Amino acid sequence: MATEEDHDDLRLFHLATAKLSDAQKLTDEAHDLLKQDLEKVREEKSNFEKMIKTLNQVHFASTVKLNVGGKIYKTTLNTLRKDPNSMLCAMFSGRYEVKADEEDGAYFIDRDGKLFRYILNYLRNGQFRCPKDRTIRADLLSEAEFYQVQGMIDRLQKEMFTFTSTVIKNKDHFFSLVSWLPEGAACSLLYLASADGKTAKDFHRCCDNKGPTLVVIESGEYIFGGFTSKSWLSPSKWLI
Repeated sequence: MATEEDHDDLRLFHLATAKLSDAQKLTDEAHDLLKQDLEKVREEKSNFEKMIKTLNQVHFASTVKLNVGGKIYKTTLNTLRKDPNSMLCAMFSGRYEVKADEEDGAYFIDRDGKLFRYILNYLRNGQFRCPKDRTIRADLLSEAEFYQVQGMIDRLQKEMFTFTSTVIKNKDHFFSLVSWLPEGAACSLLYLASADGKTAKDFHRCCDNKGPTLVVIESGEYIFGGFTSKSWLSPSKWLI
C-alpha cells in the first residue's frame, strides 16, 4: 500500500515533468523566434546587397563627358576604368580630385582628339582597329603610352616592329624609320645582311629592280639610312 511519502514523490515527479514540458515548449518557441529572426536578417542582407549592386550599376553607368584636344566624347565610368592600370582608370578612380569645366561639364585632356577614339573603342570592347598607315600607328603608340593602356601598347609594338625586329629595337628607332618613309608607305623585308650575306653583290642580288626601297643600317645603338624612290641597279664590276 502506497504511503503518504510515495504520493508526495509522485506529485513531485508529475510537477517536474510538467516543468520540463513547459521548458521544452519555451525552448521550441525561442528556437522558432530565432529562426524567424535569422531568415529576416538574411532577407534584409539580400535586399541590401541588391540595392548596393543597383547603386553601383547606376554609378558606373553614369556618363562622363571628355574634351580631348577640342573633340568631345561621351562614355561611361565603367569604360574608362576597364584597364585598372591605365591613366584613365586612375583619373576617374575617385582617389584624385578632377574638375570638369564649368561651362560645358567636360573633363579636358590635352591630347590628340582624333586618335582618342581608337583608345576609347579598345577600352569598350577590347578590339584593336586602326588604320594600317605606319605614321598614324606610331602616333597612336604615343597616345597609348600616355594613357598607359598596356594591351594596346603591346599590340602596336608587336605589329610595327615585326618585319625589322633585328634592327629596329625600340620606339625611337621606329619613329626614325617612319620619318624616312613617304606617307602611307608599307614595307616588306628584301635583304638582311646577317642572313643574306654582307657583300655589295649580296645586297644588289636581293634589292636590284625592286622599286622604291628603304635602307636601314645599324651602328651600335644607333641607326641611319634613307628612302629612295628609284630601283637599285648593280654596277657591272660588282657582279664579276
